[in-house]
Amino acid sequence: MPTNRRPARRRHWAPPAALTALAAVCALLTLTHPATAVPRPSLQRLAASDRETLAWADDTYGQATVPAAVTQGADLIAAGDFHSLAVKDGAVTAWGSNLYQQTDVPAALSTGVTAVAGGYLHSLALKGGAVHAWGSGRYDSTVVPPAAKSEVTAIAAGRFFSLALRQGAVLAWGDNRYKQTELPEGTDSGISAIAAGAYHALALTDEGKVLAWGDNRNKQTDIPTPVKDGTVTAIAAGKDFSVAVVGGRVHTWGAKQANPAVPTLAQSKVTSVAAGHGHVVALRDDGKAIEWKVNTTALNTVPTGANTKVLAIAAGAYHSLALRGDPAPAP
Repeated sequence: MPTNRRPARRRHWAPPAALTALAAVCALLTLTHPATAVPRPSLQRLAASDRETLAWADDTYGQATVPAAVTQGADLIAAGDFHSLAVKDGAVTAWGSNLYQQTDVPAALSTGVTAVAGGYLHSLALKGGAVHAWGSGRYDSTVVPPAAKSEVTAIAAGRFFSLALRQGAVLAWGDNRYKQTELPEGTDSGISAIAAGAYHALALTDEGKVLAWGDNRNKQTDIPTPVKDGTVTAIAAGKDFSVAVVGGRVHTWGAKQANPAVPTLAQSKVTSVAAGHGHVVALRDDGKAIEWKVNTTALNTVPTGANTKVLAIAAGAYHSLALRGDPAPAP
């Protein structure tokens, strides 16, 4: 993932001295945001007996060094820009950059957690239908509104804003400089998945249509015709680009892409996607994870273990995660 890295990718925010120092260390760095469905498909709950957590690429802050507690048996994974999260037996473990305490997991999240999401400097978790937030509260991204404290089924974290899905309706709070928390028509019902980029957001309707709003300086909310006309099954939002799966094929747009084409392996049989600052991770129906830079068709190298039996994926700014193992037998 790492090329031309700059942790602070928003020109409108003058970072504090501590973060400026961090940027100097990470001179090549520029959210999965991601993240990546559910808010991203990578955050779906899994039920398998022997799962392994894999992580690769940029490890500047230890975000790709999986703690012993969750190397085996995790149920969920998520990636912030420069930190990672996993859930095992209902308890959250977080690692990587902790500049704003985004990996200092609240004690209340040691049981019962059913979803996690990572932003730039903050983290989210879902427990008992209520959203919990910690880390940087800039632009009130961690100030959870009353509506997000019950009956929530999915979460997503952007640069300085947060999303939640409640009874099919999208909730949004935090930074609104690019209208990323001003919800457009159609987001008040019938939504099945959400995704948050740096300053834009996506939602997937029950009918398989994508809604996009927020920052459009790189055309990341201008949905292309094949996506508009198709039935979308998965979505992800990168730094300044968007991703959707139609008929098993990945489509990308935004990021001033020189080449919006995708690798051959991403043109069929893809079931879920995740996105970082400039890369996409896709999961195929044969359990193989693939990764590429958004403006090329050349595949990046992934760990050998990510070639088979992958159950879920997640993407940070310049690192990626996967859960690998045998799925639980059907009930």
